[in-house]
Amino acid sequence: MKTRTLHLSLVSLAAVTVAALLWNQFGMDSVLAIDAQSTYAVRAIDDRLSGGNSVASVRKENDTLVMDCTIKAGYEWPYCEMAIELEKAPAGVDLSRYDSVKLWIHYQGPEPKQQVRFFVLNFNPAYSKLSEAESAKVEEIFYDPSVDNPLEVKLSQFTVASWWSNEHSIPIQHAGIEFSNVTSVQVATGGQVMTGEHRIVVDRIEFHGKLIPPATFRLAVIGLWLLAAFGYLLAYASATRRALLNTQRSKLSLQRINEALRLESNTFQRMARRDPLTGILNRQGLGDELVRIARKGEDKLFPLSLVFMDIDHFKRINDQYGHNVGDQVIKDIAEVVKADIQRHDLFARWGGEEFLLICPSTEPHEARRIAERLRHLIATREWPAGIRVTSSFGVAESLAGEDLIDSIKRADEAMYRAKRKGRDRVELQLASTDTEGVAA
Repeated sequence: MKTRTLHLSLVSLAAVTVAALLWNQFGMDSVLAIDAQSTYAVRAIDDRLSGGNSVASVRKENDTLVMDCTIKAGYEWPYCEMAIELEKAPAGVDLSRYDSVKLWIHYQGPEPKQQVRFFVLNFNPAYSKLSEAESAKVEEIFYDPSVDNPLEVKLSQFTVASWWSNEHSIPIQHAGIEFSNVTSVQVATGGQVMTGEHRIVVDRIEFHGKLIPPATFRLAVIGLWLLAAFGYLLAYASATRRALLNTQRSKLSLQRINEALRLESNTFQRMARRDPLTGILNRQGLGDELVRIARKGEDKLFPLSLVFMDIDHFKRINDQYGHNVGDQVIKDIAEVVKADIQRHDLFARWGGEEFLLICPSTEPHEARRIAERLRHLIATREWPAGIRVTSSFGVAESLAGEDLIDSIKRADEAMYRAKRKGRDRVELQLASTDTEGVAA
């Protein structure tokens, strides 16, 4: 294969890769829109189903969906709802490929502070029954439409309605939010409404996502590059074989060369997955291992926790003691962590003095204890040149169906929060944005 042709091929592939990644990041959008022009069935629901006296009705008016509701005393928690049916159970719409929802909703009522609840109902045969409409899992957010209009919120910020969880006993593996088989969405009055006339106007509801999730797309790009590398090796092996045939080398010599090429290919693949300084996984190797575990099923991964760690004042160590000492510190920290973690945990050098530990089947609070143990081991160890080395840790949970990049970002933010609070400490950030810290 001519060098010029190879260079042109690599440049072309790199250009296509950059263009594809930019397209995935800033384009390739997928939107599911719901408004008065949609063909979905819309109906009113009120507390008369629960023995109350409130009355609700819905209609289409000037390209909007309008619900008029008269709240009356008679039920402990009076309510009115506008239900938009996407599919008839047990069928549903897969909304898991969307990552956010945008709401254009207006509310009028006698309360001094308005509140709207937005529900997403997911039907799962593991716990839902056709004979019980209320068995579909209710996932909700509530907000003040006079403050946020339109409101755009991540689907990961939804929570399973507490009243629904209290009324239904479901397996722990199904306790979290689910959007894989959504039968309807609902817009409802607030949790504590006053008697009187209420009106909810829905201009538009949009679910936003990517045609191909970014994590899946990036893995496909990595696969394309690996395929290109494999194709290059095949072409190189074929050219070598033809050269050997032209020089009438012996069959034994040809077999030995082919074996050498295969060994070289395996070596390159191993090197591509490992950090050359520490021997632990690099980003590509970490991605490959996650894909391998994910293929065995989500139960092999979740609950999944991430620990992001960064060596404190590492630039100062390099500047004061030299890069050889800095490299030795990085290698020793990698050895400390490898010796203390579980065999199924994934440990990678993320870049520079940053490391990422991924703990499958581990709750976030357990991951925090692991991080605190590692922090103590590093802080109390004897280091080259008598220096003191500490690290800051950020711990986060990764939810099923969530983009792993978002989980890593939360762990990274928690780590930087540990830096701001004085370093040599552990900070935990849950998906609900609750945070907890552990200091030295």
